[in-house]
Amino acid sequence: MKDRYLKAVSRALAAPRDVRQEILRDLAEIFAAAAEHGESARQVAERLGPPARFADSAAESFGIDNAARRKRRGLLFALLFLAIAVCTLGIWAAARLSSPVDGVIGQADAMTGIQLAGGADPLFLLPVVGGFALLFAAWFLFRALRKRR
Repeated sequence: MKDRYLKAVSRALAAPRDVRQEILRDLAEIFAAAAEHGESARQVAERLGPPARFADSAAESFGIDNAARRKRRGLLFALLFLAIAVCTLGIWAAARLSSPVDGVIGQADAMTGIQLAGGADPLFLLPVVGGFALLFAAWFLFRALRKRR
C-alpha cells in the first residue's frame, strides 16, 4: 500500500526532480513514523487523502503550482503529437501527389509493356501514424484543458 501511494504521488507531481525527491522522502518518513506508532499504511493513506491532492498540496508548500505544470506539460505533448501528425500526413500527401501514373516507369512519356511485380506500398503507414498522432494530440489536449477540481 505504501509503495503504491508513493508511486501515485510521484506520478502526480509535476515538480523538479530535487523537489520531488524531497517530497517523497518526507512522505516515506510519514509512513515510517506512523508504523512506529502502530498505524497501518492503509490508515496513513486514508488520512493523507488521494495521492493527487497530496501531491498538489505538497508542491504548493514549495511554491509550485502543480496543476499548472501538469497542464503545460500536457499541452506540450499535444503540440508534439500534432506536429508529428502534420509531418507524416504532409509527407504522405506530397508522395501521393508526385507519384507517377500507373503503368509508367521512371520519367517515361508513354505506357510501356514492362510490368512491375508486387510489393506493398510502405506509404500506407504514413496516414496510419498520422491518424494515431492526431488521436494522441486530441487526448493530451483534452486532458490538459479538462478542469482540475
